[in-house]
Amino acid sequence: MSYYFFLSRRFISPKQGSKFISFITFAAIIGVAIGVAALIISVSVLNGFEKEITSRTISLSSHIQITTFKPQGISDYQSVINTITDPKYNLGIISAHPFVQREAVIKFKNKTEGILVKGVRNQDSIFSTQRKIINGTAVLTRIDSNTTSIIIGNKLASKLNIGLGNKVFVIATVGMPSPQNTPTIKQFIVTGIYESGLQEYDDVLIYVDIRDAQILFEMKSNVTGIELMVKDIDKINETTNELKRVLGYPYFPQSVFKIYKNLFTWVDLQKKPIPIVLGLISIVAAFNIVAFLLMIVLEKTETIGILKSLGAANKDIVKIFFYQGMFISVIGIILGNLLGYGLCLLQLKYDIIKIPDIYYMTHVPLLLSLNTGVLITIITLVLSMLVSIIPSYLASKLNPVTSLRFK
Repeated sequence: MSYYFFLSRRFISPKQGSKFISFITFAAIIGVAIGVAALIISVSVLNGFEKEITSRTISLSSHIQITTFKPQGISDYQSVINTITDPKYNLGIISAHPFVQREAVIKFKNKTEGILVKGVRNQDSIFSTQRKIINGTAVLTRIDSNTTSIIIGNKLASKLNIGLGNKVFVIATVGMPSPQNTPTIKQFIVTGIYESGLQEYDDVLIYVDIRDAQILFEMKSNVTGIELMVKDIDKINETTNELKRVLGYPYFPQSVFKIYKNLFTWVDLQKKPIPIVLGLISIVAAFNIVAFLLMIVLEKTETIGILKSLGAANKDIVKIFFYQGMFISVIGIILGNLLGYGLCLLQLKYDIIKIPDIYYMTHVPLLLSLNTGVLITIITLVLSMLVSIIPSYLASKLNPVTSLRFK
């Protein structure tokens, strides 16, 4: 064993009956461990929050929506779908389906509420593990000659006290209401109640058959737009720009990040102060190591004098205290990783911490990644190496005569 490591271990191990070195060693290790754990948890929460918001928002619509500047909507949507799914363009589109979406009013008994009616086709899969049916069926059917089915959000159902089988009326107007332009009123029966996890949208968004929506808003066979799902969401901006080039005017493709810009801006806003916070945590952990080594230097000043009088070079003294700093860092990093990932796993399994509905979810979202731990470990090690050099260098500059007189 190298005598550098031997002396480093002896300096950290206290004399029998002495608690001073034990305490500062423990405090330094805990400081590094808490800093690493805080970094892992913070980054995991941020990544999980962003992923959860993105997936839930996409579940409400799609990756990309194609609309038109024409007020009457898209007249021949099938030809548009055939164009953008043509293999020669290689746009990576998985699915494309038309929709009709406009504002209206829903009435149940003596209660009314403003809503957003979305007409879809039965053959298009609009419900998934994110946006799911919690009661009833996802199939939109015709009940009789005058009545068809409707699917509403759970929050709207609770607000208006609507249950399965209840009859509701949807009132829609095209243009300014007047004696010559009366609203269109259509009766529906609630056959399904869904939940998307975003209660702000479950409160207003309802689903009907696309043909019923076309009748309500007097659109004939036209549609509001076309929703697309793509293979690679990381290339969504490139795909959107390519769609603009292929389709041209009057079509207007938009990615989900543009459609729900306010929501994603809010998510980005939550992330902006985090680098500052994480930087402060790292600095505090690093100063724990500096404080520990300086205290060791003060405690072992006389020993340093003896070593130098026996012929130890300055670089030998630097190595001894540098190894002590790295020992503290490695132990702290290992404990920090265990603590950080352990707490994250407990949260995922037992859902210990709840959050208000204003955050669009009821539990803290976490996205665990091995890369996160590796990156934080490397940064902490590098930072620890840098800060360990300072007290090690100061220790090497102590005068042996002065050191031997130090009490």
